[in-house]
Amino acid sequence: MSEQRKSRRFFGLLAVAVVALTSLGWMSMQPAAAADLDKLDTSLKLIPDNAAFYASTLRLGEQIQAVKSSRAWAKVMDMPVVKMGLAAFDQEAAKPDSPVAQALAALKSPEGRKLLALGEDMISQDVFIYGDASCVEFVELAQQLMGTMRWGPLMVAASGRARYMNEDRMMGMLIICTLCENADLLRVPDMLVGFKLKNPAVAKEYMAQLEGLAGMGLQQAPPELQHCVKVQRTKVEQHEYLVLSFDAGKLPWDKIPIEALREVEAEKGDADKLIARLKKMTLVVALGVRDEYLLMAVGSTTDCVGRLGKGKRLLDRPEFKPLAKYADRKLTSISYVSKAMKAQVTTSKKDIDDLLDVAKELLALSPLPEDLKGRIGKDAGELAKDIKALIPAAGAGMAFSFMTPEGFESFSYDWGEHPTLDGSKPLTLLKHVGGDPILAIVGRGKVSASGWDTLVKWVNVGYGYFEEFAVPTMNPRERKEYDEIIGKLKPLAKQIHKATRDMLIPALADGQGAFVLDAKLQSRQFIAALGATEKPMPMIEPAIVFGVSDANLLRKAAAEYQAAIDGFVGILVEKGALPPGFRLPRPEVVQSASGEITGSPLPKEWGVDPKIVLNSGLSEKVFVFLSISREHTERLLKPTPLAAGGPLAKIDRPLAGAAVFNFAAFVDAATPWIDFATEQICKHERSLAGQQAEIVAQVHTVLEVLKVLRGMVSVDYFEDGALVTHSRIEIRDIEK
Repeated sequence: MSEQRKSRRFFGLLAVAVVALTSLGWMSMQPAAAADLDKLDTSLKLIPDNAAFYASTLRLGEQIQAVKSSRAWAKVMDMPVVKMGLAAFDQEAAKPDSPVAQALAALKSPEGRKLLALGEDMISQDVFIYGDASCVEFVELAQQLMGTMRWGPLMVAASGRARYMNEDRMMGMLIICTLCENADLLRVPDMLVGFKLKNPAVAKEYMAQLEGLAGMGLQQAPPELQHCVKVQRTKVEQHEYLVLSFDAGKLPWDKIPIEALREVEAEKGDADKLIARLKKMTLVVALGVRDEYLLMAVGSTTDCVGRLGKGKRLLDRPEFKPLAKYADRKLTSISYVSKAMKAQVTTSKKDIDDLLDVAKELLALSPLPEDLKGRIGKDAGELAKDIKALIPAAGAGMAFSFMTPEGFESFSYDWGEHPTLDGSKPLTLLKHVGGDPILAIVGRGKVSASGWDTLVKWVNVGYGYFEEFAVPTMNPRERKEYDEIIGKLKPLAKQIHKATRDMLIPALADGQGAFVLDAKLQSRQFIAALGATEKPMPMIEPAIVFGVSDANLLRKAAAEYQAAIDGFVGILVEKGALPPGFRLPRPEVVQSASGEITGSPLPKEWGVDPKIVLNSGLSEKVFVFLSISREHTERLLKPTPLAAGGPLAKIDRPLAGAAVFNFAAFVDAATPWIDFATEQICKHERSLAGQQAEIVAQVHTVLEVLKVLRGMVSVDYFEDGALVTHSRIEIRDIEK
């Protein structure tokens, strides 16, 4: 998995984990056996198999209650600053005419308590959202409009028509044109939101009140609106719904200034075509209680609620087969995205084709000679072909999570193509992240020279156009200097190309890469200008690590790069950009027990602690590309068992990627700096004089509560054609 993708996925997991801090203190439970999916007591059983997406949040009430009963919550509520805030709130609530007092009075009234109870009931068990296949069409139309707004003005400007219209007129013309071309996609998508209730009778009571209010509101609306809006009770598949329907065809179109649209249409008749399509549109909002679910649907008809629980179910799709093994667990979420929806919201080959079409249209409008247009068009087509070869096909996705005695566990499945990932072997680099890092993200990709060859190919094409069109415009002096420099740079470029293709890429054919973050480096004064601290402080230590297939070949590549850099420096010296005799200093090479470490201390005049040394390290199987201390590099080169459990308890199995984040260790590393910052603030802020001890105590309480989230671990592997991400979030209440 690429580092970029792993980073996005991992830090997305971090965001989920922050929310998960609110889920503490549940009772331990024994692992459950696999169960029949029909035994699932969730809304998933109602969803038809044509769903474009489905997402549910389960047991939120149980999780909120766990927070309220946790020691961490009690500690937060016992903080002086929290007590002060609550006391100020109580004082404001004691004032009869204050907004706070009025709001509390409303909430404490019988009607207010009933409404609050309904709200709590709605979110406690099962909250879900579902959209059918029409949502894919809606997203496609939205993307067409965004593409028009992005590229349309450029095409109008290239055609020379922009001078005859202002920006608003131009955008109106482009939007009308796009809507006409995609009229078959213009409809209200069918979506539904649902809430499982313990007491459906209360929801039915409010529905009756809402029906009365809607009727009264409609009576007071303008006659034109009353004519096209209807509110009525309707039965759909034996279930009663309060339905608000809007028929666009019944609008008084003769009174709508359609001429304003005709004035900005690109072609005569576009506005009328769009109006004809709009007249056929309907909007339906249905609200009802089906068994124990409160449902609200939006669409062009009531079909969205009518299909619930009928025919083929989403639950019966093969994508949900992995869920059966965990169906008896305390599930907290279930989600699904169809292949069609995934393809629509991710970059696809069609997106490249659309971009190529825009380029060809712009090229056709340019004043370039026809033979040159043909050549550029051919190259653009070849470039699009090469880019499309790099874009994998999308597939459906399914994910779920559940409570465990330690926190949360989750699985996500992606049935799309992943041609660049290699999950055929264990990630041996997991033994070279330092044993217990704060953060480590490791992955393995398939390595070949084809990607480099493609890059070089298009760099050469671009350089060819530069030589053909830019170089001839230079004056004789500039041309002579250019030819002289290029004549010296070309051999260096060939040297770098050969070193990369024939040495570096084969040397790193292992395909493993990692980003590691630690904080074991300590000093009382990292930078002289900042002054010394009373005690040693930790420093964040980032590092980039690669797996090595051929260490000797990697050394040869490094020597070639060094020679090329020296050649470039020589050119700069010759041209007077650097002083005569200048030469880059050679780094020191230190042999350690685990490999060789190459690096040089930073200049003394910088005032940086000598422990900070930009360096690299190399053993027969590991290459530390960049580290800021020799000690960290030594830890990374030395094989060390990984101190992580859960999905990473067993690392000698085939994996495509893995990540570990020790959040508690991160807080521990940040604590001395937070204490230092607090001390400095209290020293320089007179209003805080004498309060330092109290402030530090409260800050430490916050940090202690944050450490309730101990850490996260995840692995990626292939299983039955799907890329699986198995994650665990460890949550531990504070000790008594």
